[in-house]
Amino acid sequence: MRKFQQPSSENMDLLLDTLCDLLGTLVLIACLLVVTMQEDGTSQDVKPESTSDIEAGILAEKKIEQARAELDGLQKLRAQLQSEDDPSTRPLITELQALKKTAEEKRQERAKQDEFAAAKAEQIIRDAGKEMARLREQEQALEKKLGVMNKDTEAARQNHAAIKKKLADLQLELESVDKLKIEKLRFPRERQIDKPPAPIIVRHGQVFPLFDASGNPAPGIQHVGSPDKSFTAMPQPGQGLMPLRDANRLREFLPALVGKNRYLTIYVYPDSYATFRELKKLIFELGLDYGLDLCTEHRVLIFTATGAKPAPL
Repeated sequence: MRKFQQPSSENMDLLLDTLCDLLGTLVLIACLLVVTMQEDGTSQDVKPESTSDIEAGILAEKKIEQARAELDGLQKLRAQLQSEDDPSTRPLITELQALKKTAEEKRQERAKQDEFAAAKAEQIIRDAGKEMARLREQEQALEKKLGVMNKDTEAARQNHAAIKKKLADLQLELESVDKLKIEKLRFPRERQIDKPPAPIIVRHGQVFPLFDASGNPAPGIQHVGSPDKSFTAMPQPGQGLMPLRDANRLREFLPALVGKNRYLTIYVYPDSYATFRELKKLIFELGLDYGLDLCTEHRVLIFTATGAKPAPL
């Protein structure tokens, strides 16, 4: 509302400039008319002026004087408006200065806000760049780790395939070994012979005679006696005879152990089937009679004078 009620000094200056220019133009036109009329009068013969011309000149002079008076008034008004000491313009000038100050403050505040926003945007862009760089490094690290994991997975897969193949080979080998361990024997019918036995234990991969040729306990077996005159035979690992290593010694010992009125009773444990096969070759070579008893792994052999014995084959 103040803008409509109290025009600013700038608007008044523009109005005064326009009016002054208009009056100056009118005065210039009037002067040109007077000069033209005077030149026309001097160049031509003197002619009596008509009443209308005189009245027109008087009217023009009055208009010129009136225009000059209005021009002087407007110039005075302009000077008063431009003067700071004029009480009527002082509030307008004060308000103008206040508006200029407010506009400058707003401009500075807006400049600070723009500067702060620009700095904040720059910081956001910088942080975004750092975050993108960090994420890129993290992505590269993950890709590298994934590559290592893929290599490990491929190596594990190949290792698994190799182990699987090796397991299949071992399975085939085990089956072949199991087939080799199985020995098919066809035992002849047992014969009834009233000969005393000569016991031999085949265990721990060795041959352990219970007695020597003189009937004394052999050194490779521990005899644990009982009150009923029975004893438990416990072979000592590493103290027996081996058919391949001690073949000559067994060729001499077995016939002496059997003599003329005895036959061999052989007790074979599961861990010594191969040893028994080698011993059997020597027995066939010497032509000796023998009886066979297959023992379980944890069987304890107790011998008595009236105990059972395997019949000769």
